[in-house]
Amino acid sequence: MDDYTIDIITPYTADDIHPGFSVDCVIFSFHKKKLHVLLNKFMSSNLWQLPGGFMLKKEDADQAANRILRTWTGLTDIYLKQFYLFSDPNRVKMNQNRDLSSMGYGGEWLMQRYVSLGYYALVKYNDVKIDPQKSKTTKWYDINQLPSLYSDHENIIQTALKTIKGLLAILPIGQALLPEKFTLSELRKIYEIISDKTLDRRNFQRKVLASGLVIPLNETKESKYNPAVLYSFNKDNDKNINYSTFL
Repeated sequence: MDDYTIDIITPYTADDIHPGFSVDCVIFSFHKKKLHVLLNKFMSSNLWQLPGGFMLKKEDADQAANRILRTWTGLTDIYLKQFYLFSDPNRVKMNQNRDLSSMGYGGEWLMQRYVSLGYYALVKYNDVKIDPQKSKTTKWYDINQLPSLYSDHENIIQTALKTIKGLLAILPIGQALLPEKFTLSELRKIYEIISDKTLDRRNFQRKVLASGLVIPLNETKESKYNPAVLYSFNKDNDKNINYSTFL
């Protein structure tokens, strides 16, 4: 059994887990003007999946989600929200679980029907340190170039995106995804990806600056061509902003 399998299976036994209940985490980051999601897989499988696991009897759902996120990102203080309970009786392809069970990855408890509580997390790309030993089985993927996914995990990802889109008016998505210093084009790109719209560069810049959300810095981003001004978020004026006005 490989190290990845040990990380996933060893904490769980039929006696320790809450029966029929699992947690799946959609971990988003933003890098090189693309939205990414963190995926992992078993060495012996061709299917990628969301970081997830089972809720222990001693935990509530939020504690389970935070434990799973800490395992895969090393982070303990991130933007994390529940968004949907996935309970379709046919959501899990049992032959996939049967393959895992036959390879020693679990017993009869792995063959049960599970409902899964979805969480989405917004993290800064450079804050996540992937264990080098897991680099072949844990990767960031462009949200528009996903590999073949286990079970209903593509649906979970798309539902998370739809949920975030519906919350753009109140969600501090730029603050959660961007580093301390960023360009306005990077901020605009996040809103374009989530809203699925092309935004006018000048109008977006005017609206963001008028909101007082960002502060220009006396720095520029390194570039061979027209280096862009860097900004940071104005922490004294990032509350009660209607972010939908940027769209």
